[in-house]
Amino acid sequence: MKKALTWLIVLVILVALMLIASALTGPNGVKLQGVAWLLWTAIAAVLIYALYFATAANPAWEVGTRQVVYMAIGAALYGIFAFLFNGTVFVVPSVSLVSIRPAVAIPVFFGFVFGPVVGFFTGAVGNILGDFLTGWGVFPVWDIGNGLIGLVAGLVMLFPDRRKALNTFTWVVAGLTLIALALIVIRPVVRDPFGDAEKNFFGFVWVMLIGGALALGARWVLARFGEDVAAISIWGALGILIGIGFAAIADIWVNGYPFFVAMVGEFAPAAGPNLINASILSPILLGAYTAIQSRTGR
Repeated sequence: MKKALTWLIVLVILVALMLIASALTGPNGVKLQGVAWLLWTAIAAVLIYALYFATAANPAWEVGTRQVVYMAIGAALYGIFAFLFNGTVFVVPSVSLVSIRPAVAIPVFFGFVFGPVVGFFTGAVGNILGDFLTGWGVFPVWDIGNGLIGLVAGLVMLFPDRRKALNTFTWVVAGLTLIALALIVIRPVVRDPFGDAEKNFFGFVWVMLIGGALALGARWVLARFGEDVAAISIWGALGILIGIGFAAIADIWVNGYPFFVAMVGEFAPAAGPNLINASILSPILLGAYTAIQSRTGR
């Protein structure tokens, strides 16, 4: 019950911060509208609770003082670095507001090292903060999607046999990447729902291909530096594919996007660069953290 209450508190804080960000957003930013965002927040909550109750006995879900500190640090770091890369220089062509975010490695790292609750809070609250500071406003399903990136990366703690789980989810990441590639190839040209002009996203075949190849390649190449350093690329890629996929699918109802507009014009531009960034930077963060730990004896 204590762990379940922790999740309830986290979700209440998340919704409260969305409401506050919406209220404080300027006239040029996006505010909360309608009830679709609340419905998808509820859907995410049900999925998270279902996963939690299925594995409630696992210590991965425990949250103490240390985890609360990590949550605050992670969310602050992600929010600040997301803000720094949310400007016009790093915008990715898409049907919505998508930017190149090297900072995506932060929720992946915090989730993988400190657990799914810390990872979820880092990604979700950090995204709210970053978008608010940029002046974009608040985007609930994308806040949750970023939270899921950290949460999924933290699910590594649920598996006592990490090697076996790594082998299994390597194939899952490969399969999801192939599905994403197939969707782009099937329909690379979609209509911009705002500008009513057609846009060609075929170039993201290469971005997704490179991102997937880096994640899968890191799993094998980095094994010499330790199993966890190799594993974080796969768990990070899985989190990105699931988290960004959740946000893009939700936008079919929240923004009224057709399926291929959401998946080709929004999911691919967001997921592809994130896969590249996380595959390169997450192992570096973990390697640096491990080195610091070994030197300090902690």
